Amino acid sequence: MRGAGGLSYGILLGSYWLLAGQVFAAEPSKIRFNIPPLQADKALTLFAEQADLTLVFPYEIARKTQANAVTGDMTVSQAAYLLLQGTRLQPSYLADGRLKIAQLRTQPVEEQNVKQHKLSAIAAFLSSLFIAPNVTAQMSEDGTVEEIVVTGQKLSRLRALDTKRNASMLMEALSTDNLGRLPDKNAAESLNRLPGVSILIEKGEGRFASIRGIRPDWNRVTVNGFETGSPEKDGSGRSMPLDILGGELLQSVEVYKAKTADMDGEGIGGTVNIVTKRPLDTDELQVTTNLRYGFESADQDNPYYDSDDPYNFDVAASGRINERLGWNLGASTSHRQYLAQGIYQDDWAEISGVAYPEQTKNNYYVVGRDRDTAVAGLQYKASDTTTLMLQGFYSQFDEFQHRNRFRQGIEQDGELIADINGDTVTMVPGGSFIRADLRREDINKKLLNLSFSGETLSGSWLHQYGINFGHNEISEPNADWGFRQNTPQDLGPDSWSLNENGVLEIAEGGLQHNLASNLRFHDVSYQNDSAEQDVFSAKFDSEYAYTLNGYAGAVKFGGKYSRSKKSFDYNNLSYDIERNNLADFNVTDGAFLNDVDGQARANLWFNLDALNALLHTNPELFDQVDDNGVANLASDRSVEEQVSAVYIMNTLQLNKLELVAGLRFEQTDVTSNANQRIDDKFEPVSIEGDNSVVLPSLIANYHFTDKLIGRASYTTALGRPNYGDISATSSFGIDENGDGVLSIGNPDLEPYTADNLDLALEWYPTDASLLSVAWFQKDIDNIIINDEKTLSGGSYEGIDYGVDELVVRTKRNADTAEVRGVEFNIQHQFSNLPQPFDGVGAMYSYTNIDAEFYDSNIGQNRKLEGQPEEIQSFTLFYEDDNLYVGLTYNYNASFLTDSNDLQRVEDDVEQGEFGRWDLRMSYNLSDSLTLYFDANNINDEPTTEFQGGNEAWNTEYEYVGTTYYFGLTYSL
Repeated sequence: MRGAGGLSYGILLGSYWLLAGQVFAAEPSKIRFNIPPLQADKALTLFAEQADLTLVFPYEIARKTQANAVTGDMTVSQAAYLLLQGTRLQPSYLADGRLKIAQLRTQPVEEQNVKQHKLSAIAAFLSSLFIAPNVTAQMSEDGTVEEIVVTGQKLSRLRALDTKRNASMLMEALSTDNLGRLPDKNAAESLNRLPGVSILIEKGEGRFASIRGIRPDWNRVTVNGFETGSPEKDGSGRSMPLDILGGELLQSVEVYKAKTADMDGEGIGGTVNIVTKRPLDTDELQVTTNLRYGFESADQDNPYYDSDDPYNFDVAASGRINERLGWNLGASTSHRQYLAQGIYQDDWAEISGVAYPEQTKNNYYVVGRDRDTAVAGLQYKASDTTTLMLQGFYSQFDEFQHRNRFRQGIEQDGELIADINGDTVTMVPGGSFIRADLRREDINKKLLNLSFSGETLSGSWLHQYGINFGHNEISEPNADWGFRQNTPQDLGPDSWSLNENGVLEIAEGGLQHNLASNLRFHDVSYQNDSAEQDVFSAKFDSEYAYTLNGYAGAVKFGGKYSRSKKSFDYNNLSYDIERNNLADFNVTDGAFLNDVDGQARANLWFNLDALNALLHTNPELFDQVDDNGVANLASDRSVEEQVSAVYIMNTLQLNKLELVAGLRFEQTDVTSNANQRIDDKFEPVSIEGDNSVVLPSLIANYHFTDKLIGRASYTTALGRPNYGDISATSSFGIDENGDGVLSIGNPDLEPYTADNLDLALEWYPTDASLLSVAWFQKDIDNIIINDEKTLSGGSYEGIDYGVDELVVRTKRNADTAEVRGVEFNIQHQFSNLPQPFDGVGAMYSYTNIDAEFYDSNIGQNRKLEGQPEEIQSFTLFYEDDNLYVGLTYNYNASFLTDSNDLQRVEDDVEQGEFGRWDLRMSYNLSDSLTLYFDANNINDEPTTEFQGGNEAWNTEYEYVGTTYYFGLTYSL
């Protein structure tokens, strides 16, 4: 029985028999009961209807507790005892004669959500299915219930802890506060507060979630329990970018680290389930609006775009059409335009005893992001035993990136070093070089999800069913202009040194670098790449509740079918340009210094409108590359994947021990369609493959006391190769350094599988406090890794690509990987202190991870990509009835992002450690109006990368500054 728990069986049994004896004397008459095994909130609702009485019970506990079946003629007390036997709930009578259900504890209840029911109508039953209340109860000395409203972040914490405490598997949860807000501006950044969860920061915002260090494309993301697919194109197509999901319209975010057999097998690290808001249990219309406006600390002035402050607005409404039909609607829009100034360095090497990068590139990045989201839902109680739900979710994410980049390089040739004097190196004339480029990219992502689900009770059977349709798409039109050095004489003699951030500081000894007269045209390309994905799934689950020798259990089985087709369409139009000097054309707006967090870098403004106009006014300067169509044809592809799954699982409650055992079988059929080069021409090919896997699981939860829970589990999971990796494609191109690169898909890739072990101990001193520790290990087979090799002569598989050296890149299965780690989590509010200090509280989580894989081809262990060794999150807060102040620090240690050639550790690229401070404040002016203030990244933390495991070999230093928001929320 999921969510059941309690004190020792002896205490439970004695308490219930004592209560039963008291009740038997007061109520001799018998009533016919027919209650199937349900969640306790539903079972208690039916119990009150059939007994025709008013009932008070703790809703948040009840909705996560499994009640027993009760059938036959018996007294109310007998039925209540049998219904709740083996749970943490017990019946008693209030002074006014009402029956009360309370949580059994060894000390008085401090706070607990309650719901009062006058249950003779179907409407109350419908509301109890879906809605958690926002009130708490405290037991007074005379046994009466005093109702107290709990709001704000405290309600969010209580909801999340209650979900975690009553789950049958190891999981974490984030819930909204009473205003319907998650702690951060998008789902990814909110997840970073959970133990074992980290996020990948890109352009100052969290995008992808990593569970226990497992890279994002190895995890599963669902919306309301259904897979959504992903609108991403580059590299994967399985990674779900959570920055397109604003936190304003979500109800909760759940992270499952150990899965039961009724969950999808995919997800080595785990599953992230996004739960959208649902209709409320009220007859009245409820509307909540939220508005916030902010500003950026980074200087927004630039020649191209007006300074623009961030803002977002959302509105959510819900109500009931009649006693059987409820609805909800929500919409959100957000806008942000900001600078992401950065310095990027390539190819560090040690030359003549001095280590330095080949070039340093400084970007003046203007980024604009607009997100529009809408959710809708209908709940319909078709009968007393059948409830149906229709849910829709749509999100559109528009982004532009304007990158004005100037490059300064130092030739890696010892003969060009003229002098080394301490930390300063002087080059001979011609020992340095310059390049530049301009790129404007417009990205549009759309995510649509529509699901229909329902459940039907039939005696001891519970049937659940649903279908889901999803459509995702992305388009990425962009223009990319390249420029090369065209100086009347050699640059220099220039000198350079490395600053404290490992960034090249170049002192110009001759010509000024960032002048239009020092550059010429090189090339230009216009791309309009896109990808689409259609997802369909259908599932049916049946659960039968039974009693075995006095112990409650439930057997569950079902099946699922899903189909996903993802298509990639590449359109690239490239031109060679006559090598004319830029000074001959009016296409620049002058030199400037790009101030990257106090590091001034030489740059040159390029006028994108003037450059694009040049193509139309001077077409004679441009020569279209002949193989444009060939390159596009080589990259176009589609992958269709069909997954069929069946499972069976059994849950058994043996006093304080809960056992969940299951077996899942999944069959995957894949068809990859692409164009392959055969005898110097491309022909369409279609490659089919299939694989099957059996996934056993065993989970044990032991309730030492009502406050102390031990968990142990053995589970299995799988990870499917990324769509791009298994496509039957072969594409060739020249990179920015002039090297030939051949990228090849590998349709023969096997899915990777993982055996997972978890041990955890959780202590809940109060309803708002937690102390937990967990250990985990994942043994992953068929790990998929990069495979890169450089071939002399420029030929591969009998085809000559016309280059001196050819870099061949593909993916392959390695042997095994092992991920081990520990998690620690503590949350507490010091409510026992005298006022006003009783509002002080803190939350801290720490995860330590050790992850590596073994590859027999190179005969050594290597780091696993995307695995930080440490993840930490700390929040110090103060909260009373009206005021909340919270200061949060999130930290991710460095981790490997790109291993490139496995035999060259010195080429590895890692993301540097990242620690960010955020501040949130809110104040309730009234029951319906709240003002709040948010400050993100108040310590101005940059994102960094480094090469070869050496933090001094910096390859990225990107700065976005601090973002401030002021907002208000109003509820009707």
